[in-house]
Order: sequence, then structure tokens, then C-alpha cells
Amino acid sequence: MIKHHVTTQRCDLSPIDEREIERFIARLERRLPHVDDDLVHLTIAVEYQPRRDEYEGSIRLTLFNRVLRAKRNAGPTIQALLKQAFDDLDGQLTRFMGKLRRDFTYQRKRPSIAPETARMIERDMLAKRELLDRALAGNREAFNALVDTELPILSRAIASALVERQIDPSPEAIEHVMADVLVIAARDLAKKPARWSLSGWLAWLARREIEREANRQAVAQSAEP
Repeated sequence: MIKHHVTTQRCDLSPIDEREIERFIARLERRLPHVDDDLVHLTIAVEYQPRRDEYEGSIRLTLFNRVLRAKRNAGPTIQALLKQAFDDLDGQLTRFMGKLRRDFTYQRKRPSIAPETARMIERDMLAKRELLDRALAGNREAFNALVDTELPILSRAIASALVERQIDPSPEAIEHVMADVLVIAARDLAKKPARWSLSGWLAWLARREIEREANRQAVAQSAEP
């Protein structure tokens, strides 16, 4: 299990808060299956601020001696703080891993990366290639595993697209769009442009579906007597 250390000041974690931490650690382990646990460390410090009646946190993820710090680090409840901090770290981790993969792919043109990092990236890319091949062959379990790590990013992209359309980004609305996008993605995976990342393609599908739904509703409203 990934190493983690949690401290609190003037507050205590509830069972719900502890489950939120466990879910994030499980998500990290799914995203980093080929990384030695000794190379990953999650540090969580939560403090209640009575004057502002809110919780502040210092939440850091250390990976290959690189420290990712959650920038969204305050909330009205510990659960809200943890959720937004973990979403923030998840996005940073996606960008960081993407850079590592590019460095590995073009390492002849760029400064060489550490051998242990290169081995991890190579195993990770081979595993994703295998999942992609199985997903393209119609294996839904492989498709679900392939997109699992992209769901937090997709959720944020959907929320942003809904706000742009002046639609309330409620959890129900986000789930509705996400369900439609995943059905389309599973069906059309072979059509994904090779130069697009999976997360970028899913976000594009989401924006397209939101625009289509908004246009359908506009047409229906204009046709009303």
C-alpha cells in the first residue's frame, strides 16, 4: 500500500473522511501500478480555523522526488477539503505522468530520466497498450480499466462545459453527461485520433454532447406554440 501520513489540529477525521482518503489511495494505486511503493508518499495535514469556521490543509504527493502540492486547500468541511484537494492532485499527477511519458518517448532529444523512472514508464505504457488492444476488441472490462483514471478529469471538463452553457453543473447533470460519453467512447474508441490523449478526446466528446443537447432543447423550445 502507498505510504501515507495524516495529522490533524483542532479536529478529528470522521469515518467518511477516512474513506475519502482510502479511495484516493486506491485511485493512486490503480494509476501507478508499476511504481515501487517506496517512491510514492502522501502527506495530509488538516487544521480547523475557528475564526473562519473552515478547514485548511497541506496535502502533498511525493513521487520520484517530485512534490505535488494541492493548491485547492480549504473547505467548509474536511470531506469537501479532501475532495477538492485530491481532484487537484489528480490533475497535477496526470500532467506530471504525461510529461514523464513524453520524456521517455523522446529521451534521445531531452535530458535522460532516471533508470527506475524509465522502467516504470515503459511497464505502464505496455500495460496501457494491452488494455487499449483489448478495449478495441470489444472487451468492456478493459475499456472500463482504461478510462478509470480519466474519470476525475472528465468530471471537471464536463462541469466546466456545463457552466459555459449556463447549465447548473449538479452531480446529477455531470453523471448524465458522463454516462452518455462513456457509451459513445466505448463504441467509437477506434475513431480516437492517435495524436489526442484519451482524456482530451473524452473531454471533446463531452463538450460535443452538451452542445448537441443544448441545441436540441433550443429547437424544441422554438417549436412550442
